[in-house]
Amino acid sequence: MNRKLVLLNLALLALAAALAWTLRDNWSGAQSRQRAVIQRTVEPKKLLAPPSPAPVKPVAAADYLDVAAKMLFSRDRNPTVVIEPPPAPPAKPEPPMPALPNYHGQMAIGEPVAFLSTSAAAQRGYRAGDTVGDFTLLRFDRETIEFEWKGKSVERKLDGLRPKEVAQAAAPSPPAAPAPKAVPAKPVALGGSSGNSAAGKTDSGSDDPMFGPVQADGTRACVPSDSSPAGTVHSGYRKELTMTLFGAICRWEQQK
Repeated sequence: MNRKLVLLNLALLALAAALAWTLRDNWSGAQSRQRAVIQRTVEPKKLLAPPSPAPVKPVAAADYLDVAAKMLFSRDRNPTVVIEPPPAPPAKPEPPMPALPNYHGQMAIGEPVAFLSTSAAAQRGYRAGDTVGDFTLLRFDRETIEFEWKGKSVERKLDGLRPKEVAQAAAPSPPAAPAPKAVPAKPVALGGSSGNSAAGKTDSGSDDPMFGPVQADGTRACVPSDSSPAGTVHSGYRKELTMTLFGAICRWEQQK
């Protein structure tokens, strides 16, 4: 037992001696490195001369515009001069629309054709898209017609575009005499009896040179020498013109 303790003590003593030697060896190396660093001669580096500074920019008054514009103690400062534009000239009034063309009829055989006339052009046929005076014909049917004028659409009834009635001047009558009353026309019976033929009268307009013979539908035909326009009213009859493929059909219709 004593022998083991002696061996253990010897081993511990040897370990302590090895540690002491290691510490001394490390301390000696550190001292050597320290002396080498301290005693080493460092060559001084060459210092380059600093670059010359940029020349100072001369002071300009424009650089201080923000100071004047953003002056907190003077709000009325404003470097921007506001120039008000001159007032716009007044808009020219739009010229009045000229008179619409007169409507005389239409024909629907093939491409529809409307018969129109203006103050500067005689009556002739126009199709959709044609120019009629200052207007462009867009479309038409049996009741209405539509034109284009300066980019605007103008639609009217056909009855409002027919030629205006030309009233005949009434014959002057004596001041004291009352105005004559219009005598309504009586219908003429076709194929009447011999008594009626013997009487020598048919209706109120039978002896009027403006009227032709009585038609089957009760209207009166036009005489070749009649040059009055369509819409003329005479002796209770109104003149009507119907445009067909074979020409104009003229008749006098009794007004009701």
